[in-house]
Amino acid sequence: MFERFTERARQVVVFAPEWRCPTGACRPASTWVKADRLHPLIPRETARSRKLYRSRGAVEREFGRLKHEWALLPLRVRGLERVRLHAQRTILAKLSCVLARARTLPLTT
Repeated sequence: MFERFTERARQVVVFAPEWRCPTGACRPASTWVKADRLHPLIPRETARSRKLYRSRGAVEREFGRLKHEWALLPLRVRGLERVRLHAQRTILAKLSCVLARARTLPLTT
């Protein structure tokens, strides 16, 4: 059985995995902890968290470009599969434009 700690109530929730040890002597090597907005998996005070948060601005700018410049905001398709296909084709077109632009620039050494 696994133990999962919930941060809100500070209680232990025990649930059974799909596979069970025939003898009952097996113990899992790790436990699964559910993260939420208030209790992230990477503590906010660490250097790793600061590094990840600094890169967030670049990610948000790129998502904004995809939505506004590459027509991902006004979707004209319905359904998860069609939206996924539309987004993948849009990102593929963006990457092909960047690759074509990179091929025209001379290499500097």
